[in-house]
Amino acid sequence: MIDMKNPPRLSWRALAGAMCFLAVWVSPAAAPVAPVMLEDFEGATNRWSFSPGAEFPGAKGRFYFSPQAAHGGKMGGRLEFDFSGGGNYVAALFRAPTNVPSHLNALQFWVKRPEGHSVVFRYTDTTGQTLQKPVECPAGRWVRATVVFEQWASHWGGANDGKVHGPPRLLALLIDNGETRQGAVDFDELALVSAESLVARVSWPAYQFAEAEGWRLRVEGNGGESRLEGRRWTLDFTQGARSMGLGLPERTLLGNVDRLRLRVRGDLQGHPVRVTLGTHFMTFHKELTRVPSSSGDGITEYVTDGPPGPGWEWYGGENDGKMHGPLRLGTFQVLAGGLQDQRSVELVEVRIEGSCPADKRCLLTAETREEEGRWQSTATLRALAEKPLDGELAWVWRTWDGQEVARQRQKVRVPALGQPLQVTVPVPAPQASAKFLEAEFSVEIPGQDVPPVTTAWVAPLEARGDGKLEPESLFGMGLYLYRYGGDARGLAQMEQAAQMAREAGVKWSREEFAWSRIEPRKGEYQWKFYDDMLACAQRNGITVYAIVCYWAPWTKAYTQEGIEDYVRYLQALVKRYGKDIKQWEIWNEPNIFFWQGPKELYAELLKRSYAAIKELDPQAEVLGLSTAGIDYKFMDQMLALQAPFDILTIHPYRRVLKDTEFIADLKKASDKVRLPDGRRRPVWLTEMGWSTFTPHNTLRQDFAPTSLRAQAELIARSYLCAIVSGVEPRTFWYNFRNDGEDPIYFEHQMGIIYRDFRPKPAYRAYAVLAGLLRGKVLEGPLPMEGETLAYAFRARQGGQRVIAVWNPAREAQVNVPVNGKQVTLVNAMGESRRVVAPNGRCALSLRKGAVVYVVE
Repeated sequence: MIDMKNPPRLSWRALAGAMCFLAVWVSPAAAPVAPVMLEDFEGATNRWSFSPGAEFPGAKGRFYFSPQAAHGGKMGGRLEFDFSGGGNYVAALFRAPTNVPSHLNALQFWVKRPEGHSVVFRYTDTTGQTLQKPVECPAGRWVRATVVFEQWASHWGGANDGKVHGPPRLLALLIDNGETRQGAVDFDELALVSAESLVARVSWPAYQFAEAEGWRLRVEGNGGESRLEGRRWTLDFTQGARSMGLGLPERTLLGNVDRLRLRVRGDLQGHPVRVTLGTHFMTFHKELTRVPSSSGDGITEYVTDGPPGPGWEWYGGENDGKMHGPLRLGTFQVLAGGLQDQRSVELVEVRIEGSCPADKRCLLTAETREEEGRWQSTATLRALAEKPLDGELAWVWRTWDGQEVARQRQKVRVPALGQPLQVTVPVPAPQASAKFLEAEFSVEIPGQDVPPVTTAWVAPLEARGDGKLEPESLFGMGLYLYRYGGDARGLAQMEQAAQMAREAGVKWSREEFAWSRIEPRKGEYQWKFYDDMLACAQRNGITVYAIVCYWAPWTKAYTQEGIEDYVRYLQALVKRYGKDIKQWEIWNEPNIFFWQGPKELYAELLKRSYAAIKELDPQAEVLGLSTAGIDYKFMDQMLALQAPFDILTIHPYRRVLKDTEFIADLKKASDKVRLPDGRRRPVWLTEMGWSTFTPHNTLRQDFAPTSLRAQAELIARSYLCAIVSGVEPRTFWYNFRNDGEDPIYFEHQMGIIYRDFRPKPAYRAYAVLAGLLRGKVLEGPLPMEGETLAYAFRARQGGQRVIAVWNPAREAQVNVPVNGKQVTLVNAMGESRRVVAPNGRCALSLRKGAVVYVVE
């Protein structure tokens, strides 16, 4: 999995200092600071101008006052864009008045942006420095956005130090070149405000050590009589244990964490207490400060300020000591500290002190499950406020094609102090042909901005894949069977995952052959788990290719000795599994932080690995580069170093899928790595995907939330684009099964099935596509008008012909040329109907981004 990378000027990154919805108490506020209205669009002004982003030629548009752009009053500002000729962005520029108070350090305004485009804010200060950051605002509805004048994503010119110098001379609101070529973003009521006046200081009990929270004891060394019984924690260091830890399943700590307190009744004096917190792939850790109680209640607190800051150490991931997404609580660790004794404490709570916007205190999530033979959806509301909040919850059910089948509203009172309110509604009985129903939940609470959420029901698959190996298939998946345990439970779950993959038509899997697991000590190999894993894949008709990456703990990483050990290990793998595995990928994403050594050393590793594999199996193929994104610079560097590989592997994650550009990117990558004699090397997409995490207002996110419906649309379009690009791909979605159960942590929600093996709509969309294209080859594109794409596929031995049709940018009415007088239309969920196609033309209504298959 990668950290999303974006162009520096219009990169999409949420604000590192943005704060979430938490509120349990609010500190006494300072005297309110009156905001200053910069623009309400109700009167004429000469302060506005338009920029087409001339440094990236091709964009057109205009900015003007419009009644259609009004949120309040009669007029608002509309920024129109037209990227038909290219370009990167267009901007509305506002020349700020000279008497702006310096203590007003944030801009607040109403904005309504189109889906598939990002809004960016620029501030030019008195030195001529321009500072930039993205504006966090959900698409398709009016929201009040706040941009604080600090923690900028990028800056240039003037002082060029990333700090604001004086009041603004120029403010700019930009819209980027996204999914659609033409459209508009609307603004209203731009005001300068004091950021502090919008922030609630909060204190809340994040954990109270209830059994349902899932705390587990972790002991390093002989823990003797150590145990966790409810909230009572007994720590036994008399038998030589080095540390005792408490860990729990990863959960996001919402809000800007200013201080963390572990509160226990009892005392661990003499034993250092440490905490670990995760942010994306990086881990922070620090020793807590012991604070004994002065009130006589026997409670001792172990306290630290939140990261980053003094005393924090870190490792992994970006390894730069900066925040890369929201924090997750990992473990509390109590060290022996040279003592050999036994202690017992009562765990009271983990308390967080931090901050959040006062209008973002509520979180809405939803899920659909089968309970006692009935499908039902549950919406959960949490309002971490001092008092219950009253509002109204609404939900609407729709089919895949957008037809509304049910709607309802009800009054709700959301409890205080984060207690959940759950509202359960039955899934409407689907029509006979329905394979999908989507529920959208929304809540209206005065003074709160709560993003709506969706959940979905999908029918079981009708057609099931078989166990035949088909290495010629293009349909891969990141099953990652190696992540399951080797015990009976782990192997049973592995088999369940492989069977679900087989039923969906998965024919390839990318599997890591973990060096530390197979060769835990030099020269000692433990093969049984991987023997079982490979057998599981094969009996389910899944061909495995191997990725070999990350150093064993006993070798010397990034040294010649380490490379020698790696190559010996690689040869041991090829000798054992070379009969069944013919593709070997050397490392994962060495262009970013997964490779901490010199890039030249990776080229040497690839050279040595290539020679070692070919010596043992000349027919084997070596997969190389494995880039996060499509990193042309890294490709050039490796080609200049003459690093050999048979297949280029890339991870072309992107926030927005622009289909024709994506196809062109794949062709460009293929052209970049042509062999000296002009022959193409295949390009495999060994990671790509979108996360279905719940949208929320928290610290910086490196991925945008994707609805279940959108993920299903994207998986079909991604595979189709890869297939029609002509780069001889295999595509491996990241990933098959969710990595965890936190609904608001994006890394946990990348799968197309849930942690408990419930299918998401993307699972069904994958199965429909793989089933329709099985045994077929690309015939070619069909001529279509506008942005509509259509590609025909035919059976190798004659027979059924399938045309995939979609418009990635907008709804469209199209006519598809067909051979017969009647055809069958199949949507991404496998819902079908027979239609007449007079004069060899099939009329279709396309929903934006949704693929329709015409079967002849």
